[in-house]
Amino acid sequence: MGIAFSLGSISCGFADTSSVTKYRIFDFMIALPLFFFISLGIEVVFPHSLLFVTSLAIVSFALFMLAVLTPRLGAIGFSAILLAIYAMLLHLEGRPVWLVPLWLTGGAVWYIFWQALAIYFLPNQESKDILSDLYQKLAKKLMLHDQAFIFATDKNQLFIKSAQFRSQIATLSHTLEYRIHQQFCCGEDSAKLQDIYRFLKIAERINEQTRLMYFTSTPLLKQHSQQWLDSIHHADQQISQYLAQVTVNNVHHLHLPEIDFKTLRQYQVAAEAQSEAITAHSFINKLDIIYLLLQELKNESTSVTITNQIISKPIVLTWKWNDIVSKLISQMTLKSSYFRHALRGTLSLTTGIIVVRSLNLDFGFWTLMTSLLILRPNLSMTWTRLLQRLTGTICGLIMVGGLLHFQVSMDILPFVFCIAAVLFFHTSARHYGFAVFFVTLFVFAGFSLNGQGDNIMLPRLDNTVLGVFIPLIFVFILTPGWQKKSFPTQLSATIKGYTDYLISFHLYLSNKDPQHSEKLQHHFQDCVVYDTNLFDHWMGYLGEPQRNSQTSEHILLCSRSSNIILRILTQINENKEQITLNDQIESEIKSATHSLIQLQQLLQQTLNHTELFKHISKQEQLIYQSFTYIEDEIYRLDNNQLIALLAKEIALFLNAIDHQAQ
Repeated sequence: MGIAFSLGSISCGFADTSSVTKYRIFDFMIALPLFFFISLGIEVVFPHSLLFVTSLAIVSFALFMLAVLTPRLGAIGFSAILLAIYAMLLHLEGRPVWLVPLWLTGGAVWYIFWQALAIYFLPNQESKDILSDLYQKLAKKLMLHDQAFIFATDKNQLFIKSAQFRSQIATLSHTLEYRIHQQFCCGEDSAKLQDIYRFLKIAERINEQTRLMYFTSTPLLKQHSQQWLDSIHHADQQISQYLAQVTVNNVHHLHLPEIDFKTLRQYQVAAEAQSEAITAHSFINKLDIIYLLLQELKNESTSVTITNQIISKPIVLTWKWNDIVSKLISQMTLKSSYFRHALRGTLSLTTGIIVVRSLNLDFGFWTLMTSLLILRPNLSMTWTRLLQRLTGTICGLIMVGGLLHFQVSMDILPFVFCIAAVLFFHTSARHYGFAVFFVTLFVFAGFSLNGQGDNIMLPRLDNTVLGVFIPLIFVFILTPGWQKKSFPTQLSATIKGYTDYLISFHLYLSNKDPQHSEKLQHHFQDCVVYDTNLFDHWMGYLGEPQRNSQTSEHILLCSRSSNIILRILTQINENKEQITLNDQIESEIKSATHSLIQLQQLLQQTLNHTELFKHISKQEQLIYQSFTYIEDEIYRLDNNQLIALLAKEIALFLNAIDHQAQ
């Protein structure tokens, strides 16, 4: 029964998704009775195969569809399905039907108890952990941009690695901001929470500066100024190391390195290398800004004001039954991602239970658990999860084999059990492959303590292999969501974001008031999100089981072109207060806006991905040549020239994919 207790805690952990205390309590009040009755139902219908399969299909579909109402209910529904599978694993003939449900629910109560203690003694610890991860990713991104000082730089690889960090930073930043906004909105304000929010805003400003820190050292500059480059490299390393250590708790005790930026700027560069030194000076300037931002971290926390426009209201379920029924019915179509996911999940679980019962597989319900945990809304995400599941399971079983070979003492197994459980919770949201590795050790230790440790290795592997391929089949059958087919739509959304920014930028220059400035910043943040999504689209394509290298290059090409536009916009946005509207700037802005509108219209007409990629391939070399010019020149130009460069880059990209202009 100790295993049931632990599994109930794990299920409750998946249901615990709110950052607001009162909503957490509300979620637990829903989850506990649901857990008990779901597991009780499993115990009652387990001996009756037809009834068991039918009820599993109906109940699992209903629980999947709870995500339509609110994300929190969706998490509770998912955890209830997981708990039902745990109840199947623990079923034993002749045992009272209420016993397993009672222990599983008791495990959930045990999780709530420890979570309550953690919230009381370590308030906002989850947010602090996310913030720490965010600063560590910023440090790695900053160190990546520093590589050009010591290594020859492949700009394509630098862009890819930088964009990967940018995507991870965006995910952490948005997750933390959402959590904090929910707490502020619900009245859970405190000095420490305000401090976390201040750290988040500084992290976002640091991230914006790193977007403009691409540096390539020329042979001429290395020949004449190697000592200077080494000094810049050392300064960057010191700041990166400091960034990686920053937390809300230790920043007042953490020693900020002393860096003499004045000396770095005054270094006498040889006359013949003056032109190449411009980008290095730009790198120093951005590094100095980051250094000043880090000094702000040590300031005492002050009251943070969040405008109503950016507060994300909590998603709370309305208990008007007509609204609930209407919302659910409106999603009962294959066009709905919720319905498709629920249908895939139900078919995967139903097929799994039929196979398990037909073949009478040992520990066969692991098949269902695996299918549930790897199934994702599209093929790319499911395939990636599949590989992580297989890798984590195989590595875990190798470790289990070692423990069995050396006949680990029963006195040690409880420690393995507890440590594996803690590490599973720690890694489940960050590294799924590691989480699977630790949960495999957790299961082995638990069953070994129950006298069944020698019997789980092959069944665990067999059922994992079966469990990963069943959902994959249904993802293939039910609208897999191929990334290459949806790419034109994603690119169109990105282009629209740039169009909206330029329109807002023109209005801002015409009337520089706080209202227009706030709207401009909002549009700029949208541009950053769209550009990140475009790169994530490419990463998603790489995660698909069948991919074409040329298509991959075309998607990456568009992503790089988008990022060039964003970098120019970032530079312009940073200098917006110094820009004065004149006839030339107005003409360039209108030209760029007009080209973007044309480009968006073209993309809407060319939603056939094959046709789009064919047109891009004709001008692929021309676009890559433009990258070299723009990346070298962006730091040398004033604001007027930057806007002109922006118009040129957009026009170039438009011509590249406009087959009618050929």
